[in-house]
Amino acid sequence: MTTWELDIRRGWYVGLGLVALLVLLAAGLATLAVLNPVSILTFFLGLGGLGALAGAGVLIYWLWSLVHAFYTLDRNALVIHWGEYESQLSLAAVRSVFPGSELEGGRLRGVVRWPGYCVGWGSAPATGPLRFYAAAPLAQQIILCAEDMAYAISPADPEGFLAALQERQQMGITQEIAAQTQHPAFMDWEIWRDRLALLLLGSSGLLWTLLAGLLCWHYPSLPPEIALRTSHTGEVLLSTSSSRIFYFAFLSALFAVLNGVGGLFFYHRERMVSYFLWVGLWVLQVSLWIAVLMTLLGS
Repeated sequence: MTTWELDIRRGWYVGLGLVALLVLLAAGLATLAVLNPVSILTFFLGLGGLGALAGAGVLIYWLWSLVHAFYTLDRNALVIHWGEYESQLSLAAVRSVFPGSELEGGRLRGVVRWPGYCVGWGSAPATGPLRFYAAAPLAQQIILCAEDMAYAISPADPEGFLAALQERQQMGITQEIAAQTQHPAFMDWEIWRDRLALLLLGSSGLLWTLLAGLLCWHYPSLPPEIALRTSHTGEVLLSTSSSRIFYFAFLSALFAVLNGVGGLFFYHRERMVSYFLWVGLWVLQVSLWIAVLMTLLGS
């Protein structure tokens, strides 16, 4: 078995640059959110900062996969290793091999690309479905076409790889190898198919996000003191500083973390406990919404 490396330097440097830009963007948005008075702009700045950090996290994961990318080739199969992904192609199933420069009419529908990185799904008239696992532009890639799937790869030594591939094809296979693909274990978690769990978690997260936005929106128009409790005649029984209205958002976030993570911990052990925690979280979010609306209407 021979291992073929990729030239990942360009993709690595550009990817690191993108991560740095996103981190700087998040820091800049957070700074603006802190320096400016609390308003709806604060909410959108915070949301943008969190989005930039999430994007940086995804890019870091993709860069980790790029660093751990390589191809292995023997008489029976080509195996593409890309981080936690692994695709195996039997050499007996390879019908044609040609350079990416000859690919015409290709459509890159689900491909993540930047200079030195090209991973995802596409299609072309000459290949049908096409999977990209490359660290070079299309013109420098090698297309291997099988019966129902084609693969685009970019070994650092394409001439040597093609010579080795031709040699092994001429020698013939020693055993039949089935095409197969492996992906990260978390993609098989049962929770992704549990609509109730996703509905409870998703709606609770959305309620917290909208609550934070509502508080930021109304805060500039609040008086210095807000009423937390009034009598049936409208007399204020308990008041506090208007800034403390954000305690509602803090409580919402705190219970979202506690109940959300706790439910995930029990999900594979005692699922009913998870549902109990997540339903409780949803009820709490709705209760906080009611409390906030009553406080805003009474101020």
